Amino acid sequence: MNYKYGVLCGILFLLFLPFNANAESVSMSVDLPIYTKSDIITIYGSITSEITLQISIIGPDGEIVADESVLIPPSDFSHSVILSDYDLERSGVHVISVMYDGNQLENEFFYDSGYNVNPMDVSNEHDTISESDQLFIFSISGIVIIGTVIFLARHSIIRKKTEYDTGEWDSKKNRDYEKYHSDWMSDEVNFERDGKKKLTDEEFRKSLLANNLPNYYEILQIQKNTSQAEIKNQYRHLAKKWHPDREKSPGAERKMMQINMAYEVLSNPKRRKMYDQHFSE
Repeated sequence: MNYKYGVLCGILFLLFLPFNANAESVSMSVDLPIYTKSDIITIYGSITSEITLQISIIGPDGEIVADESVLIPPSDFSHSVILSDYDLERSGVHVISVMYDGNQLENEFFYDSGYNVNPMDVSNEHDTISESDQLFIFSISGIVIIGTVIFLARHSIIRKKTEYDTGEWDSKKNRDYEKYHSDWMSDEVNFERDGKKKLTDEEFRKSLLANNLPNYYEILQIQKNTSQAEIKNQYRHLAKKWHPDREKSPGAERKMMQINMAYEVLSNPKRRKMYDQHFSE
């Protein structure tokens, strides 16, 4: 009787042995190496009674950088260890250890704590910009860009159209006329010659000595007692009338040269005085 009872117990032990072995199984999954704070180490298994997992992470120099206890109820379980929840400040090989009911699992993983490799935790609301804030910043940037463009183009936008803008002039058709200002009809245009084209003081004195100066008052169609302001206005009036871009007669350019010469003499008080003294003799 005792023999039969012993055989029956042995058979039952062999049948239930694999189930008991699998019932308390705990495993760990680590992807090596680990480069970002979003990486997860998974502890999983199947237990028939409640156990406590003692989870520790040991740094490259042997210091304990994480240590916590997790209570696991009887079930098929899966517990995730999220590395961003721990302060892993140093790069190097770390060791994760899991202890339960006198058993211990260990595994190694490499962790790089570099700033570019391990970005800050995006779950921290203070380190991120919300969509509404992004939209606001984008709108402000657009307003600044548009305002800058308008400011730089303000002269072209507010400039009044002149007769030249509305007319059909040869200078618009022929590039050879670019020596004339496109706004020559405007009152703000300076018709005076500059550079080497102007009459120098030396040339003016030689002309006086040679007695070959024409009557500039007649050329500008003014009196000898005309003021400087009236001389300028009359010059601008004649310049607009005889400008080669407007007057197409053969003598227009020569007439314009005489007008310019007369104005260069009479608009200069010193030259005008010398000119008047010379012709009064």
